[in-house]
Amino acid sequence: MSEVKKAVVVFHYAEKIKSNLILTASLLDCLNTMEENEISGAEKLLVAYFNALVREVNIAANVSGVQGFQNVNVKLEEAIQQTKQHNYASAVKLVSEAISIATTNGNNAAKALKEKGLI
Repeated sequence: MSEVKKAVVVFHYAEKIKSNLILTASLLDCLNTMEENEISGAEKLLVAYFNALVREVNIAANVSGVQGFQNVNVKLEEAIQQTKQHNYASAVKLVSEAISIATTNGNNAAKALKEKGLI
């Protein structure tokens, strides 16, 4: 894959994943405000959302070949486990770390695109 094409793909996926991770952190915060009888269903939905996001990150990793996306998946898998154990603060921390990784990937791609005068 050409350098420019790869940078575009990485930038696209990094921004998309980062946006979804920010939404995930917000959803995790909502769990802290729920009543006991609401949490079980909410957790199931959030875990389903996490799993969909893991699939999206896997696609990004496969298409781009960027290791950073695999690192995001590791954080997401850990966050899923923390969510299932009701450790929402730990899950938020892991999602925040994943946001940082995605941001770094996106910034590196953006830098390459700027150098080519494309953004």
